[in-house]
Amino acid sequence: MIEKDLRYIIDFDDFPAKRRPMPELEVDKRIDNLDEVELGMTQEDAQREAQRCLSCRRCLGCALCLAVCEPKAIVFEQEDESLELTVDDIIISDEAVKFIPEGRKELGFEKLKNVVCVSQLETMLDDKGPFNGLVLRPFDGEIPGKIAIVIDSAVNGDDGNFISYTLQVASDAMKKTDGLSVSLFAPEKAEIDSTEGITVKKADVEEVKENEETGNLMVSFVENGSKSEEEYNLVVLANKPEVLPEIKELQEKLQQLA
Repeated sequence: MIEKDLRYIIDFDDFPAKRRPMPELEVDKRIDNLDEVELGMTQEDAQREAQRCLSCRRCLGCALCLAVCEPKAIVFEQEDESLELTVDDIIISDEAVKFIPEGRKELGFEKLKNVVCVSQLETMLDDKGPFNGLVLRPFDGEIPGKIAIVIDSAVNGDDGNFISYTLQVASDAMKKTDGLSVSLFAPEKAEIDSTEGITVKKADVEEVKENEETGNLMVSFVENGSKSEEEYNLVVLANKPEVLPEIKELQEKLQQLA
């Protein structure tokens, strides 16, 4: 038992416990992909972290915890209360699924290294990101000379904001990569505005295959009723973000209350 601030503090053997480091992906497994580096904690590790806080195991009202809590975060008089707030608007921050929908795995996402989604391309273009603003192929770290951007077949004329976002990412990639050639594959019903330097193909992409030696990708598509195939260094999949079911449920509840 130790004395602090005129109080006697019980000296627990397991406190203070050392902070557990965040598990990370090994360096040799992260150099050729866009996988998350921080893997997250297991449930057991997270519970151990939560138990690092000083606890007397059973509160006797002695206020020893208050004596050692430097931020003074403990308020014994605090009671549960319900608050009623009047607001003008309620904004729900959607957690969107940015990856390719199930059923489109034939395009190689999460299977072929040089097939990425548009949000991953945007991450590459971030000057403060892991690629320092460079467009690099995950397969070999080379700068691609020819990119295919495939817009989700579900996109239509009402998805102008998403199309504009995709075109902006493509334009940024061309500005940062000398001599980069970009082909945009879009469904017939999608409305595409002026795209300086970008080749637009109103075509349905059926399959993407990989050359295992070079990492290049063969894109098979149907344009104007004719089937064709072209080779690209990198394929970018641009699908509409999907709102999670629980977020949709919350939106419906709020609409009923309005």
